[in-house]
Amino acid sequence: MRITPTLFAAAALCVASTALAGSPFDGNWLLNQAKSQIAGDTLSFADGGNGTLKYADNSESFSFTPDGSPFTSPSGTERTFRRNADGTYTSTATLRGVPLGRVTWSVSADGKTLMTEVRGTKPSGDWFDDTETYVRSSPGTGLIGAWKGSQLKLSSPNTITFRTDGDAVALTVSAIKATCHGKWDGKDYPAAGPTIPDGLTVSLTLEGPDGFKLVQKLKGKTLDVSHFRIASDGKSMTAKGTDGEGKEAYTEVFDKQG
Repeated sequence: MRITPTLFAAAALCVASTALAGSPFDGNWLLNQAKSQIAGDTLSFADGGNGTLKYADNSESFSFTPDGSPFTSPSGTERTFRRNADGTYTSTATLRGVPLGRVTWSVSADGKTLMTEVRGTKPSGDWFDDTETYVRSSPGTGLIGAWKGSQLKLSSPNTITFRTDGDAVALTVSAIKATCHGKWDGKDYPAAGPTIPDGLTVSLTLEGPDGFKLVQKLKGKTLDVSHFRIASDGKSMTAKGTDGEGKEAYTEVFDKQG
């Protein structure tokens, strides 16, 4: 369940709610950035011809003109992308009229690194200012080429909480007002929220008494597969995951709160 702020990626679902006793997963869990390895996502830009650019990441790809004119990506997100006079780029994204944030894209003078800064307000009203540094992974000039994330800093990670009742699992995230109600049966259940794209589903499968598998899909396409494990002392939870193709490995460590 990768918490990635890049606005050209599909929104990841984080969860938060009041916990019930009886399950080791129940409780509030806060991402520990110092112990996590959450950078490593990949994206690319290519010359699409006639002044257009083609963008691709692990969830979708699309072409657009970098002149600030609005367009809609396959996920249903309304976007703009503009090249600025100083060589940087600015993009915006909204979903069903709800702002997701504004991104500034800056390529270093030597063309080897790309910096993104994502600013905005979550549906809860909390302000965020996240930065990610990418390193070039294929030849190109300026923004053109492939990029791999090397460092990611989240200004306000979401707190995760699970609420279970027998085989039922309720997932919500107060920061983004997202919800998902499912079961430990490996089936796909819809997620909903003002910043959750239509067609996003979550499936959950128990993997022993202290672990489970979580799979996120968008319109049937697998975006993320993660395996969660509770520490023996119950005070931390570790998620090891990849994208839907088994690439872009990451590790998230959560500390139990309260």
